[in-house]
Amino acid sequence: MKAGEADWYDIESLQPRHHALAEGLNGLYRPQSAKSRLQIPEQLGQGYWERITVSPALEITVCEVCFRENIEMRSSEPEGSMKWSYCLGSPIEWQVRASKRDYRLNHGELSVFGHQPADCVGMYQAGIPYYGITVKADPDLFEPVRKLSSQAGRQEPFQTHSATPLMKQIFEEMLRCSFEDSLKRIYLEGKVMELTAVYMHEALDKPAVRTALSRTDIDSLLRAKEILDHDLLAAPGIQELSKRVCLNEYKLKKGFKQLFGMPVHAYIIDCRLKAAYRLLETCSSTVTEAAVMTGFSNPSFFAEKFRQKYGTVPSRYFGRA
Repeated sequence: MKAGEADWYDIESLQPRHHALAEGLNGLYRPQSAKSRLQIPEQLGQGYWERITVSPALEITVCEVCFRENIEMRSSEPEGSMKWSYCLGSPIEWQVRASKRDYRLNHGELSVFGHQPADCVGMYQAGIPYYGITVKADPDLFEPVRKLSSQAGRQEPFQTHSATPLMKQIFEEMLRCSFEDSLKRIYLEGKVMELTAVYMHEALDKPAVRTALSRTDIDSLLRAKEILDHDLLAAPGIQELSKRVCLNEYKLKKGFKQLFGMPVHAYIIDCRLKAAYRLLETCSSTVTEAAVMTGFSNPSFFAEKFRQKYGTVPSRYFGRA
């Protein structure tokens, strides 16, 4: 993303009296912003926008607002990320300026966007409670979703689905998360990965996915991921894992990569790297201590894998021995 470009959106108020609100949102959404919460000015209404940085590749915002007057704001949706918005309050309405097409996200529905740039006008009505959560990720993290969203027949900038009961449960668990700091980020990242698998299986009309993996296979693969997430330090091997989830090794290896975007072993290493990143980011652990605490017995191997993922070795990245 080029310098100066919006990270989430570029917001512009269509009414002069709401300029401060638009600027506040721009400050919240800008790259490297220190702000994590925007309180609605009292004269405009009640509520807030909150931005949660889960990892360098994953962020979440929660919006819960009710305005005293009608609000219209223009938003430019840049390329470079994938986003999911889930509506828990009153319907949200907006229009894509180029096509003049109106969109509406009703309570309990999910909108997937970001695979195409879009210039929109969002409309908020006075006295209406709006409540929603948006997940934003780098395209690589949502690569299977991005491919499906950009394929022929799916060229709309916004795709709307009715959230299934399991998807609703995952979103609600994310909102109810009582953990703090690094533990909260680990929990939310796991929930987003779970949501990706459930979304691809339950929401997308994708015959190749449905014929390759049965509902039983999907359930087994979700259990396999849960087992790995809960025991990264002593993750079971393929043979043991396949027995625990009642899925043969071939289906486990092939299905896991298809559903979660990487092989089982690569997923374990990736999760351990993310856990080590958070340790180094939030506490005074040395590189060696962080490596051992996250399951890397060989510091050199850890440093090389860290370099492959983050671009440089951990000691240089964090300035720590």
